[in-house]
Amino acid sequence: MRDATRGIGVLALAAGIAAVLATTAAALPSNALFAAPQGAGASCTAKKPCRLDAAIARASAGATVHVAKGKYDGGYVIDKKVHLVADGRVVIDASSSPNGIGIDVVGPGGDGSVIQGFIVEKATYEGILVGTSPSDPNPVPAPVSDVTVRNNVVVMNNQGRGKPDATGECKSTPPAPADCGGGIHLIWSTGSVVDNNIVAYNSDGILLTDEFGPTDHNVVRNNKTVNNLHECGIVLAGHNPNGADPTKAGVFDNLIENNLARNNGVTTTGAGILIGGGAPGSAVYDNTIRNNTVDRNGHAGITIHQHVAGNLTGNVIENNTIGTNNSLGDDDFAAAVDMQTTGILVASGAPPGPPLPPFLLPSPLNGTVISGNKISGDAIGIWTLNTPGDFSNNTFGTDVVTPISSH
Repeated sequence: MRDATRGIGVLALAAGIAAVLATTAAALPSNALFAAPQGAGASCTAKKPCRLDAAIARASAGATVHVAKGKYDGGYVIDKKVHLVADGRVVIDASSSPNGIGIDVVGPGGDGSVIQGFIVEKATYEGILVGTSPSDPNPVPAPVSDVTVRNNVVVMNNQGRGKPDATGECKSTPPAPADCGGGIHLIWSTGSVVDNNIVAYNSDGILLTDEFGPTDHNVVRNNKTVNNLHECGIVLAGHNPNGADPTKAGVFDNLIENNLARNNGVTTTGAGILIGGGAPGSAVYDNTIRNNTVDRNGHAGITIHQHVAGNLTGNVIENNTIGTNNSLGDDDFAAAVDMQTTGILVASGAPPGPPLPPFLLPSPLNGTVISGNKISGDAIGIWTLNTPGDFSNNTFGTDVVTPISSH
């Protein structure tokens, strides 16, 4: 097991938290409400703040709720357009959240909401969820759009992972055991922005999925996803078998740029940035991963895994800076394994175990673009399986023994 603080240590993480919180806006629009840890009553004014749940309930669509520094228990559901902004160091301790989530923005009422400047920690499931929770036993899913999640610190969530009584997102689902949904999770989201957050010590860091509908045209940029030890830093995963119909499912046309993905998946394997199909018929396509810094992850820095029939074509991996990755090796495919350090791994093929029936066998990953990346510190630069294309337009360090390994 690696040192859990490797990559961004405790002091560096604390400094990053301070920097993120310092950027929180302090504007006071006329429709502002105010909440405080010891707030009471229903006035929700600057002089007489109320409880946070009361301020959210009272807020009209488009209002700003200013949250005074301090610690708040429980979880909060945003079902209207609200600008929720932390004034100073505000901690949401979600260990007592009734639905297991720190802050949940739900559609369609939550369209256009902003979640800004919070420390969200210790949720059973997600720290911040944009969409309907898969853990809800009676979900009423609805799309949500144009949500901004900015300048937050999302740490130590997904606490239900690995527990004997785990339910919902945290229930074991081999071959991806105990996927708890990510520190920040977008489900059936369009046009949302996840920007300048620190996401650490969760299961997955940032996760985009399509359980209830398509997740598309979102932007994930300028985030630090570090030390999410059991799974990946950033994940785009198809969980819905209806991916052939973009009105029903699919994770597509999303932009992942200028993020740091470091020291993820080093206890239980995970990539820095992963594209994966989790169900037959799932679709994760035409996404762009560019200008990220990715290193010290358990699987390859940027990884595409397709194990069963679906659509993971047309994804673009360009202009990333990639250091040493795949420290734990990748043996997820029957046809070939990669147990050497590797910068980028793009593979389509059956998993180990009993042979798949022909109708479940995955197709080649056509249209994959891997260009302009700088890869160093790895034995293999780019490892591919069933992925046609010319990937020579990348820069490899002198320590990369095998720039391109095709299977």
